[in-house]
Amino acid sequence: MFSATSNTLQSSNIETVRSLLARRPIKRHRDDEKELHESCVNMFMKHQKTSEFLLEITSHGNLNCGPYEHLDLNTDIQSSALEEELRRRSEQMKVPVELLSVRLLYENLQKLSPCPDRGSKGVLLNSTQRADVCKLLKTMQKLLSAGMLSPELLWQECSKLQPILEVIYHLHTHNILTLEFLLERDAAMSSWISDQLQSLCVSMTTTPPDDQQIQHDILTTVACVLLRRGFEDSSHKLTEICCSILDNMISWLLESLTDKQTDQTLATKVWVQVYDVTVFGVCVSEDMLQRFFTHTLMRVLTHRPIFKVSDAVALQSEWTFAKTSPLLTALFRKICLVSSVESLLCQLQQVLETHEVNWRHVLSCVSCLLIYHSQTQSCLTDLLSRLLRSAFDTYDVEKMITSFLLARQASLEGPVVFPSYSDWFKLSFGGASGYHSSSKKSTVFLLKFLSDLVPFEPPQYLKVHVMHPPYIRAKHRSLLQEYITLTKTRLADLKVSLEETGIFEVMNGSAAGVVNCPAQQDVEKAVTLFSTTNKVPATVIEASIFRRPYFLSRFLPALLSPRVLPVKADARMSFIEALRKADKIPAALYTSYRESCQRETRTQQEGACTSLEDEDSLTVLQEHFLTLRKIISDGAADGDVCAQLSKVSLCLRSVGSDVETGSDVITLKLQPPDSTHAAIANIILQNFCMCLLDASKLNPANRQGSWASVYLKVLLGHRWLVSVLIHRLWDLLQNQGSSLSSAYVLGLAAFLVELHQLRHMCPQLQVMNSTLPLSEHLSDALICSTKSHMAFCLRFCVAVLSYGLCRANAQSEELQKFIPERLYKTMLYVMPRLIAETRAQLNEEHESEIKTEISELTGRVKDSATALWSHKQIRCLRKLPQYQLSFSEWLTAELHVQRSQDALTDPERQEYEQWACEQYYLPMSVCDGGCGGDVTQICSHIISAVLDQHTASKISRSSCEHTDSCLPDLLSLLQVLLYQVAVSPQKTSENDEGHFLWDLIQDRCTVTPDLYNIGHELEYQQILENVSRVLVMVPAVLLVTVRTDTTGRKSLDCDRLMKHINDVQKRSCHPAGHLSLRLTAHFLKAVLSASVSCERPADAVNDCLSQFSVECPLMLLSAGRWWSHLSAVLRSQWRRLTRSDVLPKQLQMLDDCYVCGRRLSQGLVSAVTSAPPWLQAACLHSFLERPDSDFKLLEETNRPVLLFLFVYSVMELISAHLYGQHSGCWKRARETSASLFTYLLEDSDWLPLFDPSGSDHRLSHFTSRVMSLRMLRLMPFAFYSILTGLESEVLMRIVRSVGFLYTAAVNYRDLNKLFLNISNYDDGSQQHQVLLEARQVLINIISLSSADSLTLSQRRQLESDYEQFDSEISAALSSTSRSDVHFT
Repeated sequence: MFSATSNTLQSSNIETVRSLLARRPIKRHRDDEKELHESCVNMFMKHQKTSEFLLEITSHGNLNCGPYEHLDLNTDIQSSALEEELRRRSEQMKVPVELLSVRLLYENLQKLSPCPDRGSKGVLLNSTQRADVCKLLKTMQKLLSAGMLSPELLWQECSKLQPILEVIYHLHTHNILTLEFLLERDAAMSSWISDQLQSLCVSMTTTPPDDQQIQHDILTTVACVLLRRGFEDSSHKLTEICCSILDNMISWLLESLTDKQTDQTLATKVWVQVYDVTVFGVCVSEDMLQRFFTHTLMRVLTHRPIFKVSDAVALQSEWTFAKTSPLLTALFRKICLVSSVESLLCQLQQVLETHEVNWRHVLSCVSCLLIYHSQTQSCLTDLLSRLLRSAFDTYDVEKMITSFLLARQASLEGPVVFPSYSDWFKLSFGGASGYHSSSKKSTVFLLKFLSDLVPFEPPQYLKVHVMHPPYIRAKHRSLLQEYITLTKTRLADLKVSLEETGIFEVMNGSAAGVVNCPAQQDVEKAVTLFSTTNKVPATVIEASIFRRPYFLSRFLPALLSPRVLPVKADARMSFIEALRKADKIPAALYTSYRESCQRETRTQQEGACTSLEDEDSLTVLQEHFLTLRKIISDGAADGDVCAQLSKVSLCLRSVGSDVETGSDVITLKLQPPDSTHAAIANIILQNFCMCLLDASKLNPANRQGSWASVYLKVLLGHRWLVSVLIHRLWDLLQNQGSSLSSAYVLGLAAFLVELHQLRHMCPQLQVMNSTLPLSEHLSDALICSTKSHMAFCLRFCVAVLSYGLCRANAQSEELQKFIPERLYKTMLYVMPRLIAETRAQLNEEHESEIKTEISELTGRVKDSATALWSHKQIRCLRKLPQYQLSFSEWLTAELHVQRSQDALTDPERQEYEQWACEQYYLPMSVCDGGCGGDVTQICSHIISAVLDQHTASKISRSSCEHTDSCLPDLLSLLQVLLYQVAVSPQKTSENDEGHFLWDLIQDRCTVTPDLYNIGHELEYQQILENVSRVLVMVPAVLLVTVRTDTTGRKSLDCDRLMKHINDVQKRSCHPAGHLSLRLTAHFLKAVLSASVSCERPADAVNDCLSQFSVECPLMLLSAGRWWSHLSAVLRSQWRRLTRSDVLPKQLQMLDDCYVCGRRLSQGLVSAVTSAPPWLQAACLHSFLERPDSDFKLLEETNRPVLLFLFVYSVMELISAHLYGQHSGCWKRARETSASLFTYLLEDSDWLPLFDPSGSDHRLSHFTSRVMSLRMLRLMPFAFYSILTGLESEVLMRIVRSVGFLYTAAVNYRDLNKLFLNISNYDDGSQQHQVLLEARQVLINIISLSSADSLTLSQRRQLESDYEQFDSEISAALSSTSRSDVHFT
């Protein structure tokens, strides 16, 4: 099969077995049997033919094979039995057992895998054949391990079988005949494998899913073997063979790029996947893979170098990344993955210098690198510099053309990845330091090179060279003038004018980037720059001098186009005035401009905005519609109607033309259409309504034919008209609904029904970020916020449902094909709200037959609505998921209602909302949009809606949702429902870990904000604010759970409350370290209210508050802060609940702390309290915040309390900075901290407060409980804000504190990191000032510190850290250490 020489040997050189046996004695001694066996095998190995050998034996009279002919290999036979049978046959036939095994296996393999026909591309077995072959191969493995099978003999037999690729794959994977073995035995194997791999790729494009895995395994296995043998060892004899196979495959792939056969293109996509790094896994090393990809890249770059350099110069703009074949792009991405950009560009340069290349592939590779590797720009810039420098050193034209082609290709990809060509050319040759400016010879070389390019260059590059010529010394200007003359002549031949080039035009070399009206774009760009800088752009001034013809004849006329001037000068008027004052606008031209603007104003005031041509078009269009109405009134056939509508279509085509975009989505323009298009929309809609009325006079809607559908199809054939009609319909439905007549309402309803029926023919409408059918988008125009809006919605929905019902019955189709989903949901909302009679029918299956005549349905809206509500087909729509109005959607609609303009009175609205929640949505199943009888579900929905409404109102900056919405009614209903939850028995199972309310809040607050993204932070703060607002409206008793232990003792479970405070509320505390007064009071009320369910309420409160003291000190800290406001409220509630005037012990301790703090602030002696120091400090701090506080009173305060007072002052300092309070507040907080700091100088117990290592000190543990992560990150800022406000004497005393230098150095390091992170987050002026002052303070501290201030490890760590960003401080630390050592 693979080699003719391997199957054709000279018969003269082969002796027959008969002649050989004739010379041998009939019998031999037993000692010689082994020798005879080996001799026979060796003889056969000398290029004998196995088949002829066996035929000769079986034909010998004395050696008849007997039953061998009937022996078929059964794979189920035990291997021992098979081996014994083969040995017996071998002895009987007097032949080696290996020979017999090969013959037997060969015949079975031939039966299981029949040879494909000549020319067949089959490479796979079917599933049955595959299973049988695998069984046979397992038998082969057993015979091979038993020494009864020779691979050499097997291959000689298989070579005649011409096996398909899958058989070879199975032989390889079963380690019987490996691919390496086959490639070594037959040189022609390489071409066969290439053909088989190509056939395999073709088959993989149409293969069934069952065979995909085996095909993938075959492909990857063969590829791994070829790669390993081809690139593992260059001296291996298989290297050349394997490389040739891979080269054939890559050539086949590249040839398909120009082949129009789709099948081959799809097949090559399969082979591209082979170059994925994951395909090879661990079977090859990284170096081997890199050598393979490098070799492949070179083959791609040098494949068929058919393009000359002149072709590349002319066609380069067609070889950009966007126009490159996706197949070639995918190949470049894969083979360039394992190498760096530097190595790839070096290889590219080497290939360009040593080979003939395919310029299309080379430049496409450069584009691919630029797009996918950000570092390519800098690397390519360096390469271009080296090429240009070398080109001018050796005057090498090839390097010049290479650098120009690469630079142009890079600029074609846009300024995002590489500078424009004009910028690159100016940078390289526009200055005195350019590559060409060293000598006259270099200058001549450049101009000669550019002149040689002129006949081939596209005009956009020639324009760059003329507008931005290279820098040429004065004595050589004549050479440059010759080149410019040549270039202008070439541009004239190409009919390209330099004057049409805009002053802001960026030359990136793209031929497709030609601007139709550069002057208009220049005007817009200039006005934009002027509005930003309030200065005339320098480019405009330069153009008025150096490009005066273009400035006077193009730029100024575009700038001074007549228009209606605004009352207040806009940016354009200010720009014109600035140019006039700079004498850049001729006086006559400016006067003419002012007169033209005045005429334009008068023309608009007179109402002559529509030209005569437009008026004629509208008149013709109206005449066509009048004819159409007459035809419909006369009851003409559908053919006559279609003929007239074709004339309407022709008239519309003359008014506006469509731009083919190839997209099925229309983007709705936000600006309204012009007056002409608006008039066309009015004519179309008015005549549709009139046609409907004319048709209805003759027949009801279900017998009017298809005229309305054809009418809509004609309109949808003009895409430019869709946006115009949508604008007009939206305005009518949302803003003018109450003023529309019944005929117009009916006509628009029919229009919407027909539009929905044709939704599959309609383009989708893209509004903002959503894409909707036209009918669904128009349904959103129906709003239900006021009485008039609701009344119109009811009228319009009744008309839509009535007409849709008629059309569905007429065509015997399902109703949902005619009714938009969102409109039906609007009907579900507004009908039971306005018509109380329909509420009782919602859960009942009433059916009624109503008349379908339009005149009756639109006569009395209320009666029609009631009749429609009970109709079977209308009610059946509610069973479809897409037509169901869920409870969440109902809540959203209800919150948009304005109470002051509601159709219902306050009692009626409360009655309706209670019915909707408790009687309709509560029993409704969850799958239908209800709550499944779960009151907690309905409460969760209301809370979510309230939170969403608060967020939406903040985003829209509208306050009507808060002041005039139905929010108060829903909140009242929510509290009623929550009290039902509170008084109803709750689950007490072990798995019931918390209340539904905490689960809902946790879901809302699970997002962790980005501390350095102000947008995310503000959004998260808004969420927390809304959550807090809802929490205080929830009955307090629901916030704390009462648990019963195994002994029956009841206790308070505040775990979820504490978790919420620690995880959520702590992030939004303002002032810092304190919950708001409302939240603190509400939480404490929750504890007191729940305690009465326990046997001993006072003990329950004490236990709960003690747990708060340990696990959630922020709660008691806030209570101490607000105790003056809380005391009376909590006493009153406790007295009401327990009829006792004695507060629980923990609350009494808060009261004692408050009294102690007040007396101390008044200079009075106070009794010692048992409260922890942090709580005493919290109460005292509330008095120190007063302006008249005297810090001398703190001299007698014990040190732990002073320490926590200092902590609170630091928190106040950070809060003043963080929340943007006025500078006086921040300055006062810093002075307070500095004053408290002076009382703590005796020892260093305050240092752990600024310890960034997160030590286990109790102070660090406390701050982590009461301060947010954002505040903790600002501790270095607070540290140096305090130090910079201290006197020098105080600073010298602090320096002696143990560990102070290390803390100061670490905090300054962290302050630098903080400053870098928040430089884009906030106004950095204050932070920058603190940073400069902190640096000076740290240097002073280092100079004042002794050698033993730092340990050796601390010193080394700091020197290493500071060496990276502040070498001066690092040197200061080192010099201090050396000086101290020298002194000692």
